[in-house]
This record gives sequence, C-alpha cells and structure tokens, in this order.
Amino acid sequence: MTSAKLPTLFVLAMLPLRGQQAPIPEAAQAFIEAHFVAAKQAEAAGDLDRAAEEYRTILDKHPRLIPEVYQNLGLVYYLQRKHEDAIQTFSQGLRLKPGMVGAQLFTGSSYLYLEEPNKALPYLTTAHKLKPGADSARFLAMAESALGNYETAADHLRSALGKSGDPSNDLYLLGDCYQKLANRIGRSLIVEYPQSLYDSYLTAKILDSQGFFQVAAREYLDAARADPGNAAIFYPLARVLTILGQTDAAQLALDRYRQLAPRDASAALDPSSLPRRELANLGVSVDYERRLNELPPVNAGDLPPLPLLNQSVNSLLRTKLARDSTGKWKQAAKRLLDGQMKEAIPLLEGIPPAPGDWLRDYLMATAFVWLDDYASAEKILRRRAVQAAPQPDVRFLRWEVFQQLSLTYFQRLLDEHPRSARAHFVKARALDAEGKREALEEYDAAIAADPKQPEVRLYLADFHLSNSRHKEALEACQGELDLNPLSSGAKARIGKIYVQIREPDKALPYLTEALKINPNDAEAWADLARAHELGGELEKSLLEYHKALELDPSLNRLHYVLARLYRRMGKAELADKENQLFQKNESDERKLHLERLDRVRSK
Repeated sequence: MTSAKLPTLFVLAMLPLRGQQAPIPEAAQAFIEAHFVAAKQAEAAGDLDRAAEEYRTILDKHPRLIPEVYQNLGLVYYLQRKHEDAIQTFSQGLRLKPGMVGAQLFTGSSYLYLEEPNKALPYLTTAHKLKPGADSARFLAMAESALGNYETAADHLRSALGKSGDPSNDLYLLGDCYQKLANRIGRSLIVEYPQSLYDSYLTAKILDSQGFFQVAAREYLDAARADPGNAAIFYPLARVLTILGQTDAAQLALDRYRQLAPRDASAALDPSSLPRRELANLGVSVDYERRLNELPPVNAGDLPPLPLLNQSVNSLLRTKLARDSTGKWKQAAKRLLDGQMKEAIPLLEGIPPAPGDWLRDYLMATAFVWLDDYASAEKILRRRAVQAAPQPDVRFLRWEVFQQLSLTYFQRLLDEHPRSARAHFVKARALDAEGKREALEEYDAAIAADPKQPEVRLYLADFHLSNSRHKEALEACQGELDLNPLSSGAKARIGKIYVQIREPDKALPYLTEALKINPNDAEAWADLARAHELGGELEKSLLEYHKALELDPSLNRLHYVLARLYRRMGKAELADKENQLFQKNESDERKLHLERLDRVRSK
C-alpha cells in the first residue's frame, strides 16, 4: 500500500498524505496504516484520547516521515480544547512542512482561543494565502477584530458572507465591527472637541436614536447654537420637539430648516407617524422657543453653498468656488444643491484633487450618504486623502457611515434570521442599553436558540450585576466558562462579583488568571487591588491600583482609594497628593458638567 492510500481522519483542514519526497518503507507503511485505522475507529467512537494515543504512537516511531500526522494529532487536541498541546504539535509539523493549511489555520485558531490574537494573526494570514476560503476569512476577521482592526475584519467577513457557515453570525459580526468603529470615532470626537458642534450633534443623534428625546433636543439646540447655518440640524430638532409636544418650537425649527434649504421648502412632519410624546419632563426645563429665537436670523441672500453641511465645510467650499476657473466645482455644487446626487458624483470624480485635499472625496461620500448608499460612501472614505485627513468633519462623516452600516447589518440579521441566537442577542443589547428589563427575556432567548453561543452570557452577567443580582451573574459567568474555560471576560467578572460581596479569597484566583490572559484590563487590576486590600495586603494593593491607573487614567475614583490607603498606612504626604489629584479631576469633571447644564438652561 502506498502513502497516497493512507486515510485522513478529519476532512476539514486535513491534507491527504500524498506527494512524499521519498517512498515509505514497506514495514513503516504497515505500521502507520494500522495505527491510522485504529485512530479513525477511535474517532468514530468518540474516543479522542485513544485517537491521540494512536497518533503519538506513529510519531514516536516515525517523527519525521509524515508531517501530516502532527496535523491530525493537533486537531484532536484542538477538539479536546487542549490548545497549548495543539499549538506545540502543529508547530512540530510545520517545521517539517510549512505548507500544511490545516496546521496553519488551527494554530491560529488555538491562539484565538487562548486570547492571543497577535500570535494568531501570522498563522491565519498564511493559511488564507495558501487556501483562501470562508472559514479562513472568518478566523482572520476574529483576529483582526480582537486587535482593533475593525475595517480589515469587516472586509474578511464580507468575503465570507453567504459562503457556507452561519450567515446570522456573519451579519452580527459585521454589525458589531462597524458599531465598534463608530464608537471609537464618537468617543474621540467627544473627548477632543468637548462643547463643540461635533460633541453636541453626535450626542444628539445617539440620544435621539435611543429614544431619549428631551436630552436629544437640548443637544440639538447646542449644535444649532454652534452652527446656526446648518440646515441638517433643524429638521431632526423639529421632529424631536414634535414628539415632546413642543408644537410652537417645532414649527420654529421647521421654518428655519426651510429658510436655510429653500429647495426643500415643502418639508413637513406628520405627528401621527412619530413615537408617542414623553409624559415626564426630565431634568432642567428648557425654553425651546426662546433658544430658537435667539439664533441669528437667516440671511436669504447669503445662504451657504450647501446648507445641509456644516459651517467649516461650507467655508472651504466657498474658497474652492471662488477660485474655480474651470467651472467644475460650481457644476458639482449646483447638482448637490439641487438634490441631483447621481449626476454630482461623476462631476466630482472628474475634478483632480490637489495633494492632501479631502473636500472632493468628502462631498462624494456625502452624496452617497444622501442616497442612503453607505457601502459606496465607505469606499470613498477609504481613499488615501480623505482617510488621512484629521479634520473632525471627515471623522464625523466616517462615524455616521459606520453607524449606519452597523444598523444595516443588524437590521438584515433581524429581518433574515429573526429567530437566530444572534438576532435575540442584538435585541437584548439594544433593550439593555435603554435600561429596559425586557432585555432579560431576549438574553434568555438567545441562549435557548444556541446554548453554545459565546459572549451572550457575559452581557447577561453584566445585566444581572447592574441590578445587584450577584448569584445570577455568577451563574451566567460559569455558563460562559463551561463553553470556554479560558475566558478572561468570565473570570474577570467572577472576580469582580466576589470582590463586591467581600469574598476576596474567592476573587483572587479568578482575577489573577484573567490578567494572565488579558494583562491590559484596567478594571480587573482595580478589582485585584481591592481583593488584596480586603485581605489586608496593602502593599500589593497599592501597586495594583497604580497599575490600573496607568492603564486607564480615567479611573479617577482610584485616586480617592489610594489617598485613603496611604492615610491608613501613615503616609500623609502621599495621601495628600492622591487626594489633590482626585479633587482636581473631580473639579474638572464637575466644571464640564456645569458648563453643559448652563448650555441647556434658559439664560
């Protein structure tokens, strides 16, 4: 019998034993064949321990003869969740034959399971180059996403979508990638440009989408004060004010929209199509009419070139139009103004951009957004000039495109796979973000639909923790560990729970293990510090609190904790220093909060 006839045990990713450089001796052939057959029989019976033993028997006697045996043994370890053994075994085989796709693929997957995506990526990249496919694309997407490379991850997921596998999972992961991209950009804009148009407008859009209409209206008003010539602010403001029952103020906002965008003078709102008005008047009351009347009047003779864009973009566009000797900018701008987006896009494409000039591509992407073609908008925003532009206007547009793409994929998931675990999970997360208790039913439905779905139980645990249900949170985390015994997220949460119920001895092993897997988890370091503090190990606690602050300086409460600890240890100078830091940060935060309140109060 030749080596080409040797059986393989796992069709997925296992290479046939062909193409040997030299013929296998007859005695070796018989030995290998006997143990391969025995291994296959063991697998068929579900006895993976015996299958592994048969492979090891082959490798003990013939360690270099057939590299694929390492691949088969590695996959047995992989199925047994012995990922460190799998990696070591795959690596031995790859030293003999680097081109084994299965070994490359599942080495990378094992590193993903161990939460080491940086180590997984080279193996998965190699596997995908050797044999591109939907499975390798998905593994690559998981690694890139774990490393924060969400756009690259989305590219891989799109290539896999509809090609075998579970489409509901692909749609969910695509939506999640774009949501994380949008969140990253949104946070950076709010932090870098506080109390600005970008801060207020972005916050308003988010609150509006979540149904917090009163607070959204205030943020829209702040955005309007920052950019009173931006017509795009006033239509959604009119809509929100209508929902709130502020009929006169809504009419003022709608009138201003029509004045700024006279080509849409017939714009109207149908109150019957809007959500029911809120009953409670939450927070500081606002005189919406007075705030709107205080805005500078619209000068009909000096409207911005494109009133649905903000002041800074229009200012740059005015300069372009003034210097436009070819007439191309004027033609394109007129098409955009007239709502002829499909005609405007090729006109803009025909304008050669100057080096580093992002306005042309920005306007093209905006035109696609106005056409609700967010996929095409994203392609434009990936062009070098616009992608490298640091301007907040470009980043805001990217936020909007990514947010809409996220919603698009999530909506497809809900429409096409409404009973899937992922669909229930999306609904649970949305309800949870709105503080609604119905989220629990959707979390339970997601688990019932697919008990092996990872991640759901971690969100469920957080839901229980937010309601001080420690027992239920522990049960959810333990369920996640049953699926993935190495889950750092589950271990970190279990540690947190035991810290909260003041059982530090139980918390310490979980937190220690979680930080071995994910040493950059600032919250876990803070919980570990608190566990050591509860146990009386103050020196350890101090070091760990400082580590948490080093990883995340926004954890200001830890300065207060450190001040208390230093004072307890008789280190008054250090205590004073930490207390001063705490007070300063608190003062800065309070000042920012008061300034925000001032912006929504009546003058």
